[in-house]
Parts: sequence; C-alpha cells; structure tokens
Amino acid sequence: MLASLVVVGNLSVDTMSISPESHTNIYPVNSSISVMEGQETVSHLNNILSTDITSLVRGGRIDGLICDSNGRVADIISCYHMGQGILITGLGLNTHSTRELLTKGIPWNKEISLLDGNGALEHFKIIGEKSSYLLEKLYPELTKLSENEYSEYANVMFSTGNHNGYQVIDVITRSGNTDFFSRVEESDFEISKKEDWDAARIKIGFPGGNEANAKYLPHDIGMGKLVSLNKGCYPGQEIHARLDSRGSPKKRIVMLSTNIGLEFGKYSLSDGSTVKITSKSKTENLHLSLGICSVDVSNDAKLIIEDVDSKLTLL
Repeated sequence: MLASLVVVGNLSVDTMSISPESHTNIYPVNSSISVMEGQETVSHLNNILSTDITSLVRGGRIDGLICDSNGRVADIISCYHMGQGILITGLGLNTHSTRELLTKGIPWNKEISLLDGNGALEHFKIIGEKSSYLLEKLYPELTKLSENEYSEYANVMFSTGNHNGYQVIDVITRSGNTDFFSRVEESDFEISKKEDWDAARIKIGFPGGNEANAKYLPHDIGMGKLVSLNKGCYPGQEIHARLDSRGSPKKRIVMLSTNIGLEFGKYSLSDGSTVKITSKSKTENLHLSLGICSVDVSNDAKLIIEDVDSKLTLL
C-alpha cells in the first residue's frame, strides 16, 4: 500500500503566467480512510454504491455515493484501486455508519475484509486558482494528473477531480511522512488549519457531513452526477429511478455569503422561497454558509433579515 512508484516528467503548466501568491492552499481533511481487500471487492462495492464502478482497475479512482434505502445520501466516497485492495475515503463524521454499510451483506463464502486506515494515513486536498502549480512546486517529478486515475510517488498518492468548475487535487500520505512535510516547509506554501477546510469546501459547494447524512437526495446536494441509473440494484435505486422518471429535481444546494453569521435552520428569501442553512464557516471578511432550497430559487434572492447583507450563489 502506497508503494513508491517513480513517475518522471513535469506538470504541463505555464509557470510564466502564474503567480505563487495565487489563492491556493493545502487543506487537511477529516476523512474516514479504509482499505477493503478480497478478490470480489469491486463487485461487492458495486452492489452498495449508486455509482457504477465495474470499470475500476488498478491505478484507477472512481467517486461514488452510498445511499440508504430511501435514496438519500449517507456518504460521499472515493475508491482507489491499489491492486491487492481498494482504498476508500469518506466523510470523517460518517466513519462508523459508513463502515457498517460497506460491510453489510457480505456473504459468508466471500473473503472480503475492511481495514482501518485512520491514523496510518492522512488526507489533504489542494484547492485554489493554481492547484497544479502548487503540486508542481512540491513534486516536480510527477507527470500531469489525469481524472479517474491516481499517481504514486514516495509513499504519497495523488489524484485530481473537478467540482463545480474548481480543480481539487487529493493527496493521501502515510502519517509522519517526513519527505512530504519537508517539501511543504521548503516551499512558498503551507498546510492550512483544520478548521479552514469548512470554508474552502463551502466556497466550491462541496457537501460535508451536514449534507451527506441520509437527509438529502443526491441532486439536493449537487451530487446527481454520481448516480448511475443504468446499473443494477443498489440501496435507493428504485427511488432514484422513480425521481428520474418524474422529471427535474425539486431542491438544489446554494452558497450564501453574509456580513454576519447565520444559525442553522430555515430562512425566508426575497423571492418568496426559503433556504435551510446546513453548514457555516467564517473567513477573514465574510461569513459563508451552505444551504438547501427550491431548484427554482432566483439567483438574485436576498435574505429577509434586517441589517443583513447577503449574496446567494447557485451551485
């Protein structure tokens, strides 16, 4: 696991037009990290996830959802095929419930085991205007990353994805990896505080444990793309198929920036609709929140609260 694989080359980045001062950071992420082993692991996971992962092969990464029988999202995970096992990352708040779901329904005659990777491995995400530039400065040895694949170097796994138009680079390393932390120390960048991750994910509309907690459907939290309607049976499949046949989703996720902090709960908007605040964080100048509202909400809707300036962003 996380064996050293030398990949020679440079990232394809126009460094002449990029400033190191761009707003790009390394965020430590509170994730559940597990490794599932067994010859029939892919088949077993495909019966659990709402996403078709039958094409997952060694060196590949596929993101997916675990949903309950009512079709609501219980966790958002990423699966990395390492050959002898599949490394699975999920939301840290859902660690216990997710591991129960991952091991649910394993037949007695299938040799599949789930190992706890928390403590042994650490998860970081690089987000910002110049994510690739930051990674190139830390690891000039890497080739350009490709979606749905991961690369390894010096006991670190690297992969890239896209969420709402933002590049997100995932970094998974062994805890106490002196080479990784030394590279960060010697660069112009640094690892953000753990509490900064909430603000970063809210800015790009990435759900956390307050959204992926068996209360919302995939489309409600902007994760409809991870539902494969043409695959076989999985928990929630009938609900997803029924909703698809009835037409467009009813809810959507939005971001609110305000001059004061909001409490969790429902708020009225100027277009006559409401928004339910599910996550919140504070940056240096603004308060940021994620909320769930009607899919028909106006993009210029404002909160109806005295002395509160607000801006709503559709995600």
